[in-house]
Amino acid sequence: MILYSLLKADQKTNNIIYNSPHSGECFPDGFLSQTTVDKHTLLCSGDSFVDRLYDQAPNHGSVLFTNQYARSFMDTNRAAYELDQEMFYGEIPDDLIDRTHKVDIGYGSIAKYAYTRKEIYFTKIPFEEAESRIRQFYFPIHEKLNHLLHEDHQKFGYSVLIDCHSMPSYEFLNFKTLRKQPDIILGNLYGNSCNDELTKYIAAHFKRHKLKVVMNNPFAGGYNTNHYGHPNENKHAIQIEIKKSLYLDENNRALKPQAQDMKLIITELIKSLNEDIEKILCV
Repeated sequence: MILYSLLKADQKTNNIIYNSPHSGECFPDGFLSQTTVDKHTLLCSGDSFVDRLYDQAPNHGSVLFTNQYARSFMDTNRAAYELDQEMFYGEIPDDLIDRTHKVDIGYGSIAKYAYTRKEIYFTKIPFEEAESRIRQFYFPIHEKLNHLLHEDHQKFGYSVLIDCHSMPSYEFLNFKTLRKQPDIILGNLYGNSCNDELTKYIAAHFKRHKLKVVMNNPFAGGYNTNHYGHPNENKHAIQIEIKKSLYLDENNRALKPQAQDMKLIITELIKSLNEDIEKILCV
């Protein structure tokens, strides 16, 4: 199975990497036999078609990097061993496991639950299978992403990771309230992963298009923003969450006609960042 797709500008004019870690929809052979959850429900945990919203990045000097496999199989926006030990059997080194809040609610690098809160696996998994999955599907993604961000860092004097996501239009994991999400949530780990001016620039772009923008609540950023964002080294990472209903029919995971409008807004952002990024970062 192909792990990722990579679209690069013929001539890079910036060092901005648009990364879509959750828009893949492929499952390895045999995976679906391990679960009683249907494929559509498993894919609803991801960010269907988000990569298509950003596919003009190579036409504006940038790079688009996209996972091809589904988030419910492996989530690379977590630490590698951010795992729930109760999901596995066999010898599990305690010092290897990274128990976090995401793990506690069932969404580690190998998720316990589908987005409906139904358990994905009907039986425990051998831990050696988890380790094999991490070696084959997790580490190669981060090796490539790390290379993309740093291969031209010295040439440009900066790197920018824009982690591209979508979110349900209701309050995630709280189906009783059905509280609506804002249109856009920007996550910069409360100012710790990205230059303030770049954050303000992106927020202002969406606001000009009459979209409601919220910072860091409830999505402040995941592993990618935390791992790759070091503003003091001119390495910036910011997460963009787009409300699914702006481009997607959430019931059947099909693109809406409005998706083209959202794509135009995103393409305009990609174009303007290509033109302005050096001035924003003062490089």
